Amino acid sequence: MQEARRQACLAIDFYNRPGDRRSYLDFVVHMHLAWQNLLHADRIRRHEPIFFREKNGRYVRNPDGTRKTWDLSECLKREFSDADPTRENITFFIGLRNKIEHRFQDAFMATTGPHAHAYVINFEAELIKRFGKTYSLADELRFPVFVQALTPEGVEVHAKARKKLPQAARNYISKFEADLDPAVAGSEKFAYRVLLTPIKGPKTEADMAVTFVSQSDLTEEELEELKKAGKAGTVFVNEKQREVGLLDKMLPKAAAQAVEDQIPFEFRTNHFARTWKKLKVRPDGKSNHPEKTVAHYCVYVEAIKQHVYTPAYVQKLVELLATEDGFRETVGSAPRRKVTKLATAKKAPPAAGASSSA
Repeated sequence: MQEARRQACLAIDFYNRPGDRRSYLDFVVHMHLAWQNLLHADRIRRHEPIFFREKNGRYVRNPDGTRKTWDLSECLKREFSDADPTRENITFFIGLRNKIEHRFQDAFMATTGPHAHAYVINFEAELIKRFGKTYSLADELRFPVFVQALTPEGVEVHAKARKKLPQAARNYISKFEADLDPAVAGSEKFAYRVLLTPIKGPKTEADMAVTFVSQSDLTEEELEELKKAGKAGTVFVNEKQREVGLLDKMLPKAAAQAVEDQIPFEFRTNHFARTWKKLKVRPDGKSNHPEKTVAHYCVYVEAIKQHVYTPAYVQKLVELLATEDGFRETVGSAPRRKVTKLATAKKAPPAAGASSSA
């Protein structure tokens, strides 16, 4: 995890360097390593596998004999749902990596700046979610000082840089975004766009050039006063819980079905209940604190008084239940193989006048 933080800081340093010292390719490469290390670290912490295996269960080996760890693409399959904007943002950079040419790096930065911002912001969000606020990058980074695009001349330079993007890269970006669901393409987790406006007015006593204030922490009077003093450099953070937050979560019946679809055995809701008890991903129904779950696998929704389960939990069960021994160990009973019912073709009646032979 510490290596993930180090790689992220190194990547951001390459991105923010001025002139010839800047390297967009290094930014992409080091952020790739940061994400891979973060997901590996969290899976190791949760005692989850991170190594490729053969069909016979043996580890896949590198040329030097060490076990081959999952690449970032494999981690994404296990940690994020298909429609997750964060996953799409990371996938975007995996494909972009081999298309970056150093002589066109300014064009790449101008074109994919919003995606790069989301790449870093998503990493920070996942880092805090998985390991806690203690490991935030906030104390390592500062708001960058820059002049690009703050003047009409800067805007013109920015536009010209975008036009220099190689055709192959332009086609990749256009096709990638065209294939996305509009809700994902428009998500700030896929491409983070901001509007910067220079502040005019007297200097304030604030130590920072930008002040962040959570709107939920203010009274109506305080909010009104701050709005009047908006030119002083205050940024309002309006936090909302959106319905899309539970978009990929599943109730027990749906989760059990999703697991059964991917294993060779029957798997019903009663089996599913045994798994969360065995793995202790949530408290039982008698608990006074139903919200105390393993959040990566299960979330309690107060509005409906029910627990819902994540794609990551489905994937974990698929891995555990793929074999008879694993099923028996996790569920506590012997598995029963699924039976595929094949339709029996009806025999056509014999043609008129045809004779049958004994």
